[in-house]
Amino acid sequence: MKYTLLVFAVFISISAFAQSHADQGDEIKTIVISEFQPEITKNIHKIIESPSIRDTAVPAPDINYNLPARKLDTYFPVEPIKPAKMVGEPLNKLYHAYLKGGFGLPYMSLYGEGWYNSLRSKDGSYSIHARHFSSSASVGGTPGFSGFSDDDINLSGKKFIGKHTVDGALDYSHNSLFFYGDDIGSYPHSKDSIRQNFNYVGANVGLLSHYTDSFKINHSVRLSYYYLEDHYKTSENNIRLSGSMSRYLHTELLGLDILADYYNNHSLKDTSNSTLLQIHPHISASGDKWQLRAGLSSWTEFGKGQTFFSFLPDAEASYDVFKHIITPYAGIAGDVVRNSYKRLSDENPFVSPAVTADMKNTRYKFMLYGGLRGSLSSYTSYDAQVTYGKVENAAFFVNDTTDPQRNKFTVVYDDGTLLKIHGEVGYQQTEKFRFLVKGDYVKYFLDQQIQAWHTPTTRITLSSYYNLKQKISVRADLFALNEQYALTYVPNPAKPGTKLAKSKELGGLVDVNLGLEYRYTKFLSAFLNFNNIGAVRYDRWNDYPTQRFNLLAGVSLIF
Repeated sequence: MKYTLLVFAVFISISAFAQSHADQGDEIKTIVISEFQPEITKNIHKIIESPSIRDTAVPAPDINYNLPARKLDTYFPVEPIKPAKMVGEPLNKLYHAYLKGGFGLPYMSLYGEGWYNSLRSKDGSYSIHARHFSSSASVGGTPGFSGFSDDDINLSGKKFIGKHTVDGALDYSHNSLFFYGDDIGSYPHSKDSIRQNFNYVGANVGLLSHYTDSFKINHSVRLSYYYLEDHYKTSENNIRLSGSMSRYLHTELLGLDILADYYNNHSLKDTSNSTLLQIHPHISASGDKWQLRAGLSSWTEFGKGQTFFSFLPDAEASYDVFKHIITPYAGIAGDVVRNSYKRLSDENPFVSPAVTADMKNTRYKFMLYGGLRGSLSSYTSYDAQVTYGKVENAAFFVNDTTDPQRNKFTVVYDDGTLLKIHGEVGYQQTEKFRFLVKGDYVKYFLDQQIQAWHTPTTRITLSSYYNLKQKISVRADLFALNEQYALTYVPNPAKPGTKLAKSKELGGLVDVNLGLEYRYTKFLSAFLNFNNIGAVRYDRWNDYPTQRFNLLAGVSLIF
C-alpha cells in the first residue's frame, strides 16, 4: 500500500514538473511504439439484470345484476298537422248557348245549328239541340229533283239523386227527300210523284246506380220508344226495355243483361209484329296483366207465327305483354240485329216502303276475332283486328224491279261467312292537334248472291285537326271507297222475254274535305268548308249520284 502511494506521488510530481515547463514554453514529446492490447481484468463480475414483466391487471370480479322490471310512463304530445290543400287547374268558364249558321254553293245549301245547355251543377243538367240542313238545287244528270231537307231537335236532361242518376231524352226529326234516280230512262219527274218524307218521334228514360261498395248490386234500367211514319203512310212502333245488374264476388264481377224488344209495323197492305228477348249472363276477372270475360246470350225471336232460338257466345281474353304497348286479345261473339224500317231507311233513304213486307233479323253467329291494341306513346294508340264468322240473313240493297220507275230499293237476304280486317291509329296532343286513320276490309262469301250488293270491300277514313294558338283551326278529312256492285237485269238472248241477273260495277270514291275556322274574338268566329274538293262523281246507290264540289261559309256565336 505504501509503494502504491509512493508511485502515485512520483506521478503527480512529474506531471506538475511537466506542466510548469510547458507553461514556460518548453515542449516535451513522448512517443510510445507498441500494439494496443486490450485486456479484461480477471476476477470482474458482470451484473446481469433481465427485464421482467409485472402484471398490473386486476381481475374483474363476477358481479350479478338483478334489474327489477318497472313500467316507465312516457308522454309525447302530438301536434296536429293541417291538411294540404289541393289546388287544381281553374275550371273553364262555360256559356249557355252556341249558334252556328251558313250558306253553301252551288247547290243552294242552308245550314243552321244551335245548342243551349245548363251550366255546372251538382244536381243535374239539361240541354237543347236543334239542326237544319237543306239543299234546293239538283245534281246534274238526273231526271228528278235531288234537293233535300233535314230538321232535328233534341231535348235531354239528367238528375242526380243520391247514388243514382235519372236521365231522359225527347227527339223529333223531319226528313224530306226525293227519289231522283232512274235506271230505265231520264225523263223528268214532278216533285210530288217522287217525294218522300220521314217523321220520327222518340223518347227514352233511364235509371243508373253509382255504388262504390263492391257488395252492392249496381244496376241500370232503360225504357225507350219511337214512332216513325213516311209519306206513303207506312208506320212503325218500337218499345224497348233493357236492364243490367252486376256485383263483385271476391275478385270476379258477375253480370246479367236482359232485353225485351217489341216491334210493330203497319202499311196500307199489311201489319206485322215481332218480339226479341235476350238473356245474357256473364262473368269477368282480371289480374295485373290479364283480363278475361265469358258469357252466353240466349235469344228468342217471335214473329209471323215463327219462333227462333239462338245461343250465341260472348268471351274475350287479353294479356298485357309490355306496359300497355302490346296487348294481344282474342274472343268469340254473337249478336242479333233488328232490321227495322227505321234502320234500313237510315242507311239507304231511297228504300221502298214495301221492304217492310218481309223483314228479317240479321244473326251474327260464332264470330271469332283477335288482334293487337296498345299505346305507342302517351299521345298515340292503335288497334288491329281480324274477324271471321258465320252470318245469317245479311241484308243487301238492290233496285226494286217491281216499281215502274225503278228508282227505289228493296232488300235481299242471304247467308254466308264474313271476313273483316280492321285497323286504326290515333294521335292526340291535348286540344292542339289530333289525327286518326282507320281502314276496313269487309268480304262476304255468300251462298246465293254473286256479290254483296252496294257494299264496298275497302273503306279508308282519315281525319285530322290542328288548332293554331286558339285563333285559326284547320280540319281535313279524306274518305276512300273502292268499287262496289249493283244488281241489274239484262235481256236473256237464249230465252226471249226473260232477263239475266248481272252485276254492274260502280266506281270507287276519294272524297277530300277541308274546313277552316277563324276565331275573331272568343265569342265570334267565321268558318269556310270545302267539300269534295276533287269534284268526284260517285254513285253511292245505283243511279243516285252524289253532290260534287261545294262549299259552305258561315259564322258561329257563343253567349
